[in-house]
Amino acid sequence: MEREFAGEVIEWRGPAPYYFLPVPESDSVALRAAGSEAGYREWGMLPVQVRMGSTEWKTSLWSRDGGYLLPLKDAVRKPAGLDAGDAVEVRIEFAAVRRPPRKQKQQRVSVPRGSREPVRAEQLTIVPANQATWDDLRAVFGASGDTSRCWCQRFRMLPKESWASEGPDELSARLRDQTACDDRKAPTTSGLVAYLDGEPVGWCAVAPRADHPRLLRDNRVPWEGRNEDKTDASVWAVTCFVTRVGYRRRGVAGALARAAAEFARERGASAVEGYPDFVDGGSVGTLAMFAGAGFAEVSRPGRRRAVLRIDF
Repeated sequence: MEREFAGEVIEWRGPAPYYFLPVPESDSVALRAAGSEAGYREWGMLPVQVRMGSTEWKTSLWSRDGGYLLPLKDAVRKPAGLDAGDAVEVRIEFAAVRRPPRKQKQQRVSVPRGSREPVRAEQLTIVPANQATWDDLRAVFGASGDTSRCWCQRFRMLPKESWASEGPDELSARLRDQTACDDRKAPTTSGLVAYLDGEPVGWCAVAPRADHPRLLRDNRVPWEGRNEDKTDASVWAVTCFVTRVGYRRRGVAGALARAAAEFARERGASAVEGYPDFVDGGSVGTLAMFAGAGFAEVSRPGRRRAVLRIDF
C-alpha cells in the first residue's frame, strides 16, 4: 500500500525534541486496516518505507490519538532544512506482508523470587516504560542502595550536578518525565521494563545518545579514537540496567539488552551503542551481555571500558 500526503512538521518537546509529520485521518484509517490484516497490532507501530524528494529511508509510524505520526529523524530533517511549521510532502509505502503466526505460548512456570534458576527470554514480558506503571518502576529501583539515589540520571545530569546536589526526589521526578510511565499515549519514552509472572523485575535505559549531557562532553567514553557527530540524534545509547533484588544474575539484563536494540531500531535509530565496564559492569552492563545481544566492539577507551555498537 502506498500513500502520498502533505502536511506541516510538528515538534513534541519532551526530554528531547522530536519532530513528526501527522498522517491524515483517511490515510491513517487505511494504513491501520492494512497493518491489522497483515498481523500488526491495531495500536502498535507500523513499519514503512518513506520517500521525501530524492531521500528514502525506513522507519515506523507511531500510533497517536487514533491516527499515526511519521517521525522525522534529524539525519533526514536537517539536510532538508525542515523545522516545526514547515510544509512537506511525502510518499509512504507499507508492504503488507503477513507476519508469521506467533508461537503458542508455553504453559507459564512460576520462578520464585530469590531463585538462582536462569530466566528464559520467553518467560519475560518487556514493554516500553510508558506502558508500565510508575509504582512498578519504583519497585524495580527499590528504596535503598545506589539505584534509589541515582534514578538512572548518571549520564543525564548537567555540569556541577550530582546525586547529592539534586537529591533523590528531583532525580526520580526526572526519570518519571523521561519514561512517561502511566501514559500509554506519550509519543516517546526512554527505556524498557521487564516483567516475570506479572512482577516488575528489570529496567533498561535506552534513548538517543544526544539526550545524555555527560556523554556529549570530552570524555574518553565513548569518543576517544572515534570520529563521531556528538549531536547525531539517530544514534541511540543503552546506558543503564537495574534488576530488582531477588532476580539478579539470572539473565534479565541480557534479555533487556536484546530488546533495547530492537526498541531503538523500531524508532528509526541508525545505530545503538552500549558502554560496558569490565570491573563494575552492573549498572552499565557487561561485555558478554552486549556481545550476546548482537553488539560488536568498536573501541576500547581505557583499560576497563569498551564501546559496543549495532548499525541498522
